[in-house]
Amino acid sequence: MRKLFRPDKKHDLPGPSLSGPIEAAFPSGIKQFYESPDASDVDIVFIHGLDGNREKTWTAKGADEPWPKTLLPLELPSARILTFGYDAYAVKWEKGGSQNRIRDHAWNLLTALASCRESDDTKKHPIIFVCHSLGGLVCKDALIVSKMQSDSHIHDIYERTHAIAFMGTPHHGSELAIWAERLLKSVNVVQKRNTDIVGVLNGKSEVLERIQEEFLATIWGKEEGVSRQIQITCFHEELPTSVKGFNRIVVSKESASLPGSIKIGIHRDHTQMTKFSNQEDPGFKAVCGELRRWATSTKPSHVNERRGEFEIALRPKEGMNTFPQVKFVVPYLKNDKFVGRTEILDQLKARLNFSEENHGSQRRVSLFGLGGVGKTQVALAFIHWVKETNPDVSIIWVHASNLERFQQSFSSIAEKFQIPGHEDPKSNVLVLARQWLEKKIVPSPTESHPLDASTNLAQYLPECTHGALLITTRNKQIGVKIASGDGSNVLQVQEMNTSESESLLKSSLANLAANEEEVRTLASRLEQLPLALAQAASFILEYSMSVEEYLELLSESDEALIDLLSQEFETIARDRERSRAVAKTWMISFQQIKEQNPLASELLSMMSFLDRQDITLEILQEYNRQHQDDSRSNIELKKSIGILKNFSLVNEQINGSLDMHRLVQLVTRSWLDKSEANDWFRRKALVCISNLYPFGEFNNREVCRAYLAHALAVLELHVSNEDDEATSRAYLLHCVGGYFLLEGLHRQAEEMFREALEIKTNRLGENHSDTLRDMTNLAAAFYGQGRYKEAEKLNIQALEARKISLGETYPDTLFSMLNLAAAFYRQGRYKEAEKLEIQALEAQKLSLGETHPDTLRSISNLAATFSSQGRYKEAEKLYLQALEAQKLSLGETHPDILHSISNLAATFYSQGRYEEAEKLEIQALEAQKLSLGETHPDILRSISNLAATFSSQGRYKEAEKLYLQALEAQKLSLGETYPDILRSISNLAATFGSQGRYEEAEKLYLQALEAQKLSLGETHPDILHSISNLAATFYSQGRYKEAEKLEIQALEARKLSLGETHPDTLDSISNLAATFYSQGRYEEAEKLEIQALEARKISLGEAHPDTLTSMANLGYTLHALGHLDAALSLIITCIDGRKRVLGKDHPDTLHCVKTLEDWGNATQNQ
Repeated sequence: MRKLFRPDKKHDLPGPSLSGPIEAAFPSGIKQFYESPDASDVDIVFIHGLDGNREKTWTAKGADEPWPKTLLPLELPSARILTFGYDAYAVKWEKGGSQNRIRDHAWNLLTALASCRESDDTKKHPIIFVCHSLGGLVCKDALIVSKMQSDSHIHDIYERTHAIAFMGTPHHGSELAIWAERLLKSVNVVQKRNTDIVGVLNGKSEVLERIQEEFLATIWGKEEGVSRQIQITCFHEELPTSVKGFNRIVVSKESASLPGSIKIGIHRDHTQMTKFSNQEDPGFKAVCGELRRWATSTKPSHVNERRGEFEIALRPKEGMNTFPQVKFVVPYLKNDKFVGRTEILDQLKARLNFSEENHGSQRRVSLFGLGGVGKTQVALAFIHWVKETNPDVSIIWVHASNLERFQQSFSSIAEKFQIPGHEDPKSNVLVLARQWLEKKIVPSPTESHPLDASTNLAQYLPECTHGALLITTRNKQIGVKIASGDGSNVLQVQEMNTSESESLLKSSLANLAANEEEVRTLASRLEQLPLALAQAASFILEYSMSVEEYLELLSESDEALIDLLSQEFETIARDRERSRAVAKTWMISFQQIKEQNPLASELLSMMSFLDRQDITLEILQEYNRQHQDDSRSNIELKKSIGILKNFSLVNEQINGSLDMHRLVQLVTRSWLDKSEANDWFRRKALVCISNLYPFGEFNNREVCRAYLAHALAVLELHVSNEDDEATSRAYLLHCVGGYFLLEGLHRQAEEMFREALEIKTNRLGENHSDTLRDMTNLAAAFYGQGRYKEAEKLNIQALEARKISLGETYPDTLFSMLNLAAAFYRQGRYKEAEKLEIQALEAQKLSLGETHPDTLRSISNLAATFSSQGRYKEAEKLYLQALEAQKLSLGETHPDILHSISNLAATFYSQGRYEEAEKLEIQALEAQKLSLGETHPDILRSISNLAATFSSQGRYKEAEKLYLQALEAQKLSLGETYPDILRSISNLAATFGSQGRYEEAEKLYLQALEAQKLSLGETHPDILHSISNLAATFYSQGRYKEAEKLEIQALEARKLSLGETHPDTLDSISNLAATFYSQGRYEEAEKLEIQALEARKISLGEAHPDTLTSMANLGYTLHALGHLDAALSLIITCIDGRKRVLGKDHPDTLHCVKTLEDWGNATQNQ
């Protein structure tokens, strides 16, 4: 069913029509909500979050003022209440959208707050911050900066901060940020966006990690022996967001919490958790209770704490033998270039604390992680720390990569400590050394690289209640077996954070001039992997090149990156018998996995061709289904995934999906190349995604979004001529194209359907049903871009082919006929559209029946065509006919019924029957909310239609509120450049224009125009509408020359793209005539008005409202030229026509009558 959008209203002279969004200047800085009548004793500062506002974020629905201004002073009358605003829009329409980062906003907060407190000498007031979402990160970063500053007015902010209430702050990231980033990246959304702001909310963001680490260090750091204590309460949301496609908690309780803080839940979603309407609201009581508690005890509290300090000493047990002397049996020197790793070293110090008794069990810790992640370096740093702080502790390093190396290490132990019997060739040195160690007091860090899970070397490790064992392994499974216990002593070594990786590079390249940005880029490209960073530094130094030159080599291709990662180099604490190159290190792990568990190896291989993030269990199950046999049950699948996790080749996320290191992906592909298995697994990845990806429809939109990045990843790969691959590829292109059509991303849809059509044409022939289906889809993509001629051509080709192969009355044939009618409709060729629609409708009645849903949709489409010709009574009759039949066959709330109600309301609207239109629109809207959900596109269109009705009744404020509501919801659920959003923006601008708010209207039209140019192309009809509307705004401000220039531009473009007699072209002619009229250029105006009137009589008919508007406009011009009789005749004819078509009470009719009365009064006065 064609959805009938509200037609642009044509106005009589003196002004042309206005029809197309808003972005007011952002309120930033400090604003005072409340000041105590007496002297205030504490400052409470509110900070909003992403896309928030310093007042609206804290204002409940229906409230006029924010609750910190109206409710909080009743509870805390002695506080001063402030709010801080900053431009945190993730997406901006205008060119000058803020690109500030977190640190920029933090500085702005500090300077604004310091200035406010200095201006009225309140610098000594304690400060309490209340922060929502991103605002919490801004606050944290501000305190980090404040503490480091020597300037007292900035440093005082840190000193005076007494407490912080974090409300839904993503300390560890938000899944919604990942989802949004992915979609933006995948569909190449074109509007201005602050990707830094969106990216920092990703749980893997380096900025987020940096802020968290430095903030905890800031509030726990010691000054003059005393720890600075800031009281913290973390509030978390308990309800999922209503964003369509993301019905989950935006910031989880875990992410919203800080260690040692009070945790309180608020029974709202992420947006509503800051909006309280009264003092009885449980959320208000919870927040206010904390603020009251803090405000009554605002004297800063300092608590003596010893954080990360340990006295480590080794004391033998009574009666135990001790070593004759301390030994340090470690084959590696201390690595002076070792940096960072504070957190995991602190964990090791705590778990292997030699100053405490073992209490009946031996302390064991396993370090596991990806090869090259730095496990050995962490272990080496730890044992050298033990050596320096505990000189009476013996330390032994054992190689456990295989049995031979293990035996060599134990032989060395026996020799170093002169264990009795070690020279006897018959003795088992492994048992001998173990038994001797079990009698001694010896912490013995042990390096275990890479053990096979079946190897039983663990039996030779000493079992005793003294000493300690530190094991490093790539395989978590081994680490768990050796460390035993509840798993708390199995620690994963992750990649370095940003600051650590940059420090490592700077240390390694100390004598080489490299700027900060180059170092940062190199660290990022190598994904903070220590071995890769060391390898890069070694290569740079060995070949005397710059960092910039090395980056150029990395950027040449993935093959060049793999080649660089395969270069051998020297480094401290790297076993000479094992490869020191990252790529070769991982390939050894790959081969081991392949030998241990072939299915795990296959999964890893297949995953290397997907997008590296959010690899779902369903994808792996689909691969398993393709190769199902008795040995490959779901249990085996789970085991195989477990092995990949154990080797840290994949990481499991909170939602159960897997992420894969990008470099691991590339090295895996290189490994597959060596075994010539690359093509096989590439095809399997394509087939898996093709089998899972549905054709894009609204009810499976979330599934399409979830798999989109994977679909695009496999579609970017090399294409072979294999039949099964081509078939899978064509099907996937078809389905992804359908999703892009659903999202209004018609250019991307065109790319998908073009290739799908080419594959199917070559393999199936151009007249095959599947080929014709994608030919029709490609036409729809053209249609969405306003390329109606191209859409028409393809629809004609598909229609003729289907007539021959399927027959004239086959449903697919009729579908092509209706698509062609839609292309005619969009070109203003209403008679041709009407003819095809009647033909299709009659055939559907015979083949499907008069009440079949497809038949009723065709009736509605024909009604829309009648309405566009001004044949409102005929349209109304058809809509009522379809509506009654649909109620009987479909039920009262079926989407088709609600479309018919909306379209009937549009017909009433066009006749000026606004009250009847309003009643139907409200009926449709309420039913849609129940059946479709609050953010369904049909609901948002209904809201916009109701707003248009309010606007036409002069209820501009109500209209404005509804347009804004629709616009905000559309941004969240549809994406920023979806056509409906741009229509909402134009409608909002028109409402501003109707209120005389021309500057705001102009700003919105310009924003819409810039966005449309990027996403649609220069000559798309929507762009030409925006140009015309902008011209109309200039006209309303008396800027006639600027209006004239734009009107001529739109007119020429419409002539070329739509034709001389298209209704939009005739609108441009009429608008240009109005501009000439307002400048007193009546002869030029007359010529254009005659041209528009004659063309409309032919194409629309003499009784069409647009024809009558042309008649009235020409009458006004003739009157201005002194041709009074001719003018009078035209106006009288116009009044008669409008009474018949629109009714005597329609505003256009009354306008004409008033004009005629004014002329009569003027004549009498003369």
